[in-house]
Amino acid sequence: MRLTLLFFFLFNASFALADELKIGYIDVDTVINNISKYEKDNKKLISNFEPKKLELIDLFNHIEILKKQYLNEENSSDSSQNQNRIKNISQLEIDFQKETEAWQNKLNIQKQLLLQEIETLINQSISQLANEENFDLILYDSAAFVSDQINITNKIIKMIESNLKWVFL
Repeated sequence: MRLTLLFFFLFNASFALADELKIGYIDVDTVINNISKYEKDNKKLISNFEPKKLELIDLFNHIEILKKQYLNEENSSDSSQNQNRIKNISQLEIDFQKETEAWQNKLNIQKQLLLQEIETLINQSISQLANEENFDLILYDSAAFVSDQINITNKIIKMIESNLKWVFL
């Protein structure tokens, strides 16, 4: 018991004698959404995938038209012709599903790569700021409350933007 109390008092005394901790907090979502490079690269990514999206929408609309035509003309055609139409529509639906999944997977991979690139920029800026301003601890995950005094989100955004200007000059 005495040993535990001694440890407790020594532990607390070491904090009292130590320098004041400098802590910072970053809202990563705010940083990501306010970096011009992310906005520019995300718009470029979306525009690169837009033609295929429009193509898929056209295919979907074409399938819907074929279904309506089939339902309207079902009784006027013979059964072998109906079977062929059903088979063609089913194959188009399968192709649509496969192409949609492939398109979505490619888009997700590209978004992940973009976010990894942005994450690297954020981490480099955090390290730079921590060294320049002697931070002991910088957090960037969800928090219930963060005072303006330790919120360094805007500093990180400004640092990233200024570093990007130097890279692109």
